[in-house]
Amino acid sequence: MGFGESLQALRKEAKVTQEQLANFLGVSAQAVSKWENGSYPEGDLIPRIADYFNVSIDFLYGREGRRASVEQEIVNTLSAMWREDGDYNEKQKKYIDRIHRLLWAMQVASWRNSTEFFERPPMEEGAARTASAVSFDAGFTFMRLDRNKDMYIFLRQPEDDQGFERWFFDTVAIREFFGKLSDQDNLKVLGYLYTLKSGEFASIPTIAKATGVPKDKIAEMLDYMQHNVGADSQAPVFAVQLVGADNANQEVYGVHPTLGGLFTGIFALTDSYLNPPQGYTMQTSSRTKSWADRSKLRECK
Repeated sequence: MGFGESLQALRKEAKVTQEQLANFLGVSAQAVSKWENGSYPEGDLIPRIADYFNVSIDFLYGREGRRASVEQEIVNTLSAMWREDGDYNEKQKKYIDRIHRLLWAMQVASWRNSTEFFERPPMEEGAARTASAVSFDAGFTFMRLDRNKDMYIFLRQPEDDQGFERWFFDTVAIREFFGKLSDQDNLKVLGYLYTLKSGEFASIPTIAKATGVPKDKIAEMLDYMQHNVGADSQAPVFAVQLVGADNANQEVYGVHPTLGGLFTGIFALTDSYLNPPQGYTMQTSSRTKSWADRSKLRECK
């Protein structure tokens, strides 16, 4: 396959018209048509065409296979970490560190004049609260940069008739949950449960002794967390039965090992909202839409 055939195939695959490609390159649509029919662009345009379609120059000329997508390159890089020699826990840390750098890279790239990656600025304990934010009509990201308070949120703008106001609808269960968290004793109970490792469990008497919360109040909170938060099989807090020497069953409680991150995230997000950044290292904002449709908020309950 020659240059013209490769260019035409890439353009059609990307569903880009000759006019659209021409506008990007600053040439006429007739020029693009000529390239696809046997002529060649000026030399300085060829790298730009390759970058536009995310292929190599050699691919354009039919001399090599297609370059892997950015997404595939990320998968290749991250998955290779697990095949390296070394301690598994160290690999986990290395994996998370790389994810952290990738998230920061996406923040850097949101500014259209940014073409070079630069390291996230070092933040010391007690320094001014700092963040990076991207606020587009198409979505929102927020990256907290405070030392040891890392947090990243990604929200994609819904594409149907409902926007972010959907989160204001039917909030009865959400308000009940935050009502439970507003009780200090309930928070003590959950706090203790989240000190348990995966596979560790505690009885109500054990929790009561550790927290000083009355047993009946602990039982009420545990019942709520098991049956009102998530389905029983996927509840954040769950119970198992232990059989004692006297054949009497004792109920003990543990927490879902994965959902703990969501629970911690609630507090990280809330703290970031109550204590907003004092400055931004990267801030890109071109949002013109409101966050919620006023006419639809009447449906909230």
